[in-house]
Amino acid sequence: MNIIPLAPEVINKDARTGLILVCDHASNFVPENLNGLGLDPKHLEDHIAIDIGCAEMTRKMAEMMGVAAVLAPVSRLVIDCNRDPLSTTMVPTVSDGIIIPGNHGLDSIDIAIRKRAYYDPFHSTIEELIAAHLAAGQIPIVAALHSFTPEMNGQERPWGAGLLWNRDPRLAQALIGLLERETDLVIGDNEPYSGQDLYYTMQRHGADHGLPQATIEIRQDLLSNDAQITEWSALMADLLDECMAREDIVQIKHY
Repeated sequence: MNIIPLAPEVINKDARTGLILVCDHASNFVPENLNGLGLDPKHLEDHIAIDIGCAEMTRKMAEMMGVAAVLAPVSRLVIDCNRDPLSTTMVPTVSDGIIIPGNHGLDSIDIAIRKRAYYDPFHSTIEELIAAHLAAGQIPIVAALHSFTPEMNGQERPWGAGLLWNRDPRLAQALIGLLERETDLVIGDNEPYSGQDLYYTMQRHGADHGLPQATIEIRQDLLSNDAQITEWSALMADLLDECMAREDIVQIKHY
């Protein structure tokens, strides 16, 4: 299979401000030679293909704060950058009950080609930014921006936002408290799913190095237009600024 490699989108590459934003599911792009993965085009606009509102939010926050950001270049249906390379769901064959025809019957070589083209450059770029911050004497917070559908597999999700963490709770717990202070929303602690089950990008680039990290999840109906996205971007920028000023958060700490 002939696939042209595609680098991630990088914003403020030279910034060394103490925060790196990551957007694993920023795009619904499917390379032309994959023929839309055999899906009805409407599914490529849906939550199974992209974290709705997150790319726009990541770009706005990076602009507001002057921080570095890395956005994945292809749909999570092509390859999911927030999955362990050994995960059977790195190239999903079904998502929220929707069969992905173009992902059926792939062998290990097919998957490895996609990984080299899209997944590896995304993670290598994050690694380079973290190394550059540390070389400059800056301990970076690493924050992943995600959004979630209000209903999944027939179950409603009541949380307006959620913070995911694995063994290192310091950034997530701080942001939960700040969101509860600033909003009247129900804020999830390891909801709508647990970082102890799904946390690959933050574990690899944050927790494994002792860096403060968390996944920020916003419900997609709260990111449905530009005004909402701008409001959330400004709020999270302010809250992350608070966290960046806290010595109890910004330190290397292994759990």
